[in-house]
Amino acid sequence: MTFPFSKYFGEIRLLADLQFQDGAKPFEDRPPDDPEAKDLLLYLGCNVLRTAHLVSTVTAVLKAMGFDFNAVGGPAYCCGIIHHMNGAREASRGYTAGSLRHFAAYRPQKVLMWCPSCNEHYDDVVKQEHDVTFPYEHVTAFIARHLDRVPFVTPIERRVALHYHTGHPQQDLDWTSTRTILRAIPGLEYVEIDNPAALGRHCSSRYINALGRPAWQEHVARVAEAAAAAGVDVLATVYHSCQREICDLEGRSPFAVINYVTLLAEAMGLPAEEDWFKRQRLAGDPAATFAAIQPWVEARGLDAERVKDVLAKSFAPACESRPANPS
Repeated sequence: MTFPFSKYFGEIRLLADLQFQDGAKPFEDRPPDDPEAKDLLLYLGCNVLRTAHLVSTVTAVLKAMGFDFNAVGGPAYCCGIIHHMNGAREASRGYTAGSLRHFAAYRPQKVLMWCPSCNEHYDDVVKQEHDVTFPYEHVTAFIARHLDRVPFVTPIERRVALHYHTGHPQQDLDWTSTRTILRAIPGLEYVEIDNPAALGRHCSSRYINALGRPAWQEHVARVAEAAAAAGVDVLATVYHSCQREICDLEGRSPFAVINYVTLLAEAMGLPAEEDWFKRQRLAGDPAATFAAIQPWVEARGLDAERVKDVLAKSFAPACESRPANPS
């Protein structure tokens, strides 16, 4: 069976549009003809747009740290991993070449990776098949190295544990960088808990399916039990896929599930960006979600049945029809 690439990326665009609606997006999702050159390029990837609050938050954090940068993301900048994983290797190489060409137009001296799947694909495939002319690193390492530029203004009086991935050098760097960031936040008490290497490199379908969802759920349940036993107020996440996949723990645990960059932004006094995705996941009522957005959907002439289908896939209770999380 051929993978439904168009439908897959269309769902990403739709969920992003539902969250940004008519507001300006803090990134370029279509390559401009002649972009202003800046030394830093924040590469968001595609799937983070399902949790659009993280896009707004990380761009606000980097700006408040005093960095001047371009930010890009969405299917137009696809790294090619989805096609690569689903057997369309030639198409994958084409998408990668396109994104590299678009990056080059910004003339970056460094690319900051937000998405762990993009980072993984660049490390394992892209550098072997293409000429990558710029250095890149995950945004957690970049922020951790520049904590002297973070204007902390609000103490975060919370006890926080971290859901992380380990067993691979990149993931170990990402989670230890995130730990460094959390430990730097005034008032925050960081509590170490174990996360098993069996969880793979991130909570995406690639690793969940490789482990088997029941086994993955058992490992996550143990992480949640450790967090609860430690008496934490927050179980923080490193990656957007993890935030999407485990955010509903909040509905049955004595702690909130919040991405690290949201905690950092709060400590910097930045305006709060609501985790709309988590709110809908916790509600578990796609019909109510559609009713709330129906005027917007109708005003734009969108296919109501298509919107309902995407909402059901994303927010129906797990016992009904929620498929494996994407990358």
